[in-house]
Amino acid sequence: MSKKLFVFDCDGVLTDSKSSWLLLHEYFGSKDNTYFADLYRRGLISYLDWMKIDIALMIQSRGGPIKREEVEKALSTVNIKPSAKLVVDEIKRRGHYVAVVSSGVDMLVARVCRELGIDICLYNELLFAGDELIPGGVDRVPLLKKREIIANLAKSLGIGLENTVYVGDSEWDIEVFKAVGVSIAVWPCGEACKHAKYVIRDLEELLNLDII
Repeated sequence: MSKKLFVFDCDGVLTDSKSSWLLLHEYFGSKDNTYFADLYRRGLISYLDWMKIDIALMIQSRGGPIKREEVEKALSTVNIKPSAKLVVDEIKRRGHYVAVVSSGVDMLVARVCRELGIDICLYNELLFAGDELIPGGVDRVPLLKKREIIANLAKSLGIGLENTVYVGDSEWDIEVFKAVGVSIAVWPCGEACKHAKYVIRDLEELLNLDII
């Protein structure tokens, strides 16, 4: 079997939290306003604009500065799914590439990649002035550009999209599902379930598919 690239989303796929951004909103008492998601989807604001708005909402709701250690504390409550390490190790053992391409928060995604031994790890970064969280960041993985980012990653590794496997769980993953050779949605996956070749409830089920 030819060498493949397995790309995982992070939030809700490798972790037990559906969204690291939503978790931070809940922790700091703000609201993840879907209005701004719609503005982004319609191309009226950039992904970086959306990041700035989200962080501003958190700071405003908190009523004062948010320190780095508070963000780390909030994200430390997120657990990696029990079978994730087994699955990643087995894919690597069989000689394939493993990557994470996530629009989630850097502190969480970097930890997940580190603990799972995944070297190719792309994510967005929060912005701090000293130790204080401020609106802004580095938007390395805008949600609407995941398909393009994964295509470029595959090309850089000499892997065609037909030999790329993508594992996601949300509507934002649908365009990636359409582009790759094998698409896998992790339940619960809403509308994305309808567009994936496979729907699984536990990551370990991936090892039973004839794709590795």
